Amino acid sequence: MWLVSMAVAASTIAAPGQAAATYNVHVWSNSDAFKVACLGVNDTYPLQLYNLSVAQLAKLGFGPAMGALGPGFTRAAVMGNVVSDWALYVHSHGDNYWAASGAPNIDSGFLQDPGTGKCNNSSKDMIRSSSIKALTQGTFYNVVIMSTCMLGSNSSTMPAAFQIAKTKQATDFEFYLSYVYHTWDSASLRFEKAFWSYVNGGLPNSRTLAAGFAYASALGGYEAVSSSEPFQANWWGNPYYNGTPLWPVWS
Repeated sequence: MWLVSMAVAASTIAAPGQAAATYNVHVWSNSDAFKVACLGVNDTYPLQLYNLSVAQLAKLGFGPAMGALGPGFTRAAVMGNVVSDWALYVHSHGDNYWAASGAPNIDSGFLQDPGTGKCNNSSKDMIRSSSIKALTQGTFYNVVIMSTCMLGSNSSTMPAAFQIAKTKQATDFEFYLSYVYHTWDSASLRFEKAFWSYVNGGLPNSRTLAAGFAYASALGGYEAVSSSEPFQANWWGNPYYNGTPLWPVWS
């Protein structure tokens, strides 16, 4: 995620590590890398995105939410809890980095909070998709939202870290959302507010997440970083999934 714009019937089956009657969700928001020392302005959007996601994921049935805003968002904390999650939300800087094997292989990643008074260093703060995938093989995820730059692009390897294929015709109960290009924080907040207002605007779990995406996208007017990088959110998963915590396929 780039610098803030100045314009501005649940199943009882579970995988190992995933509790059958508790639908764990972690919400992680990098805030220290978005402060004035790093950006030149004090970005308040990480807090707003964190609070929004905690509240809205709870309405779907996930939680109570755990995770952290700020320094508690560390690589160790993410990796120590991801296997027990049914849903996950991350706000941070993200990109499609070269894999350890080198170009042209991609290993997407996002950055942990750097800690109080610090700015991000990608070599030190990276949480790579390959590291997540090594832990999560065999673990199913309902909802994964990467509120970052680039992790919704076609080259992103992040969906596979959560066993979500890059298709919009999945049959499992799953939904992955992220952004295709570099994206202003303010634009992602506006999009996610619209997305959630639709998804949770009716009776509980009565609307699909894909329809929420379509609603938010149709609003338009999202500020782009540049003409070559228009605002573009993207999703993969099941077009009929309504966000109910479920394991994992249609019955």
